[in-house]
Amino acid sequence: MRIFLIGPSWDTGRWTEYCADGLKSNGHAVAMYRYSHGLARPPGLRARLRRRLLGADQFHLERVFDQLARDNLGVLKAAVDHRPELTIVLKGEILLPETIERLGRATDGPIVQWSGDDPTWFPHIVAAAHLYDRFFLADPSYGNDLKRHGVTAAFLPHAAHLATWRESGVANEPADVVFVGDARHNMGHLPIDRSRVDIVEAVARTDVNLAIWGRGWEKLEPTYQARTAHRGITLLPAATVATVYRSAKIVLNVHHAQMHEGPNMRTFEIPAAGAFQLTDYKTRMDELFNLPTELAVYNDSNDLLDSIQRFLHDAEARREITEASRKRVEQDHTYTIRMQQLVEAAFGG
Repeated sequence: MRIFLIGPSWDTGRWTEYCADGLKSNGHAVAMYRYSHGLARPPGLRARLRRRLLGADQFHLERVFDQLARDNLGVLKAAVDHRPELTIVLKGEILLPETIERLGRATDGPIVQWSGDDPTWFPHIVAAAHLYDRFFLADPSYGNDLKRHGVTAAFLPHAAHLATWRESGVANEPADVVFVGDARHNMGHLPIDRSRVDIVEAVARTDVNLAIWGRGWEKLEPTYQARTAHRGITLLPAATVATVYRSAKIVLNVHHAQMHEGPNMRTFEIPAAGAFQLTDYKTRMDELFNLPTELAVYNDSNDLLDSIQRFLHDAEARREITEASRKRVEQDHTYTIRMQQLVEAAFGG
């Protein structure tokens, strides 16, 4: 089948590429368009001169809007060139409703949406929601918001790209507990929320050897102990993250506040890397893993601190859960499997 895949170009992950590989492994011919890719390139000499003339704020907004226009036009041109039998949009917050409507006329099959974030944060997604033939959510709790727009959404959880995470090797600086992810309390485009910061801070105030990688931690107030555990703003590529996961006794997973029921990508990627995960509990985990034999969970900061001490002193329990969760991910939660589920559902399967 000819499939047109539209997805984000991220500096912290390769969701679009993972899905493309999953589709190809199922035998489909995939044309991929990564939007916002141009914003990742550093401005050249002419652009830097223009930034000095316009000022940083006007230059940035002009650049963002220019890229948005190029992406909307680029998506339509690619659709006409490839004439896909199925179009998959991953998030697609930059796509105008007019673009989705024109995609419907330029393609030969259904158009589906898979949103990994809360779609109500992105006006274009909500405005175009009714134009998709099928709508999937990584967190099903937002389905009620979409119903008010006449859209029925289905739950499609995240997954792991095994080839990325199963590389061998460990990092040179082992830690008792490691967390890899942004603080995400003041990132501008997201609602201000410190729930993740508070959980990690509770660990930082104990005597465990904690290592934190990610953005935003360096911007916390000096009173936060988490600042002293911060090792760097970024830790990429994903294969490098996997080596850090495997070097730790416990890999901490703290979901962003937007994830109410569904698990995030880390839930699947940490086991795929062969590392032990301790994650905050989400209700849909029971459908995806056998708890507690395949996934160690906590409910609040007190539960987390008790669990850390217990698992730090029980290497055999860590080994058994790690192996069981890895097998579950390889059996049920790869992008090859997830894309097969999406394609079947797109055609009413």
